[in-house]
Amino acid sequence: MKIDLAALENDPAEFQEMLELSAERLDADLVRGAVATVITGQVRRLEDAFAIEGSLAAEGDVTCGRCLEPLPWSANEKFSVELRPAANAPSAEEVDLGGEDLEVAFIEDSVLDLEEFAAEQVVLALPMRALCDEKCAGLCLKCGENLNTEGKCQCEPDIDPRWEALRGLGGQPS
Repeated sequence: MKIDLAALENDPAEFQEMLELSAERLDADLVRGAVATVITGQVRRLEDAFAIEGSLAAEGDVTCGRCLEPLPWSANEKFSVELRPAANAPSAEEVDLGGEDLEVAFIEDSVLDLEEFAAEQVVLALPMRALCDEKCAGLCLKCGENLNTEGKCQCEPDIDPRWEALRGLGGQPS
C-alpha cells in the first residue's frame, strides 16, 4: 500500500496492512523464510514534514548464530517517525546525531510505501545475533556437525601444541 502524503490535509490517514516480507528483503543471513507482518497506525501532516505513528507485529524464523538451526522469533514494536523531505537532509559531511535524530527519516517524493517502511521497522526489531540457547555449543570446527546433538560428532579434540612439551613431565605416581 502506498500513501500519497501530498493529499493529506488536516485529518490523519489511518492504515492497517498485513504483509509477508521475504528474507532477502530483510536480512537473508539471519531470517529464514518470509516474516508475517502486520503494521497499523496513522500518518499526519506537520508544518513541513509528516509524522507516522503506530505499531508493528512480526513473526517468523531466524537462524541461531552458533548452531545455524532455525528458531521462532516475534516482535511487537511501537514506532514514531518524523518523515522529512530529502531536500532538508543534512549534507554528506559527518553530522553529530542526537537522540531525536534517530526518529527521523527522509523521503524522496511525497509517496510513503508502507511495505518499505514495514521492512525497515522489522530490520530494526531483529536481534543482532539470535541464539537458540545461551548454552548452545555451536558447530564442530572439523566436521561441521551440531554439537548440541548427542553422538553425531566423533572428532577427537585437538591438543594445543603448546602443551606438547609438558606431556612427559607428569610422571607416574609411585
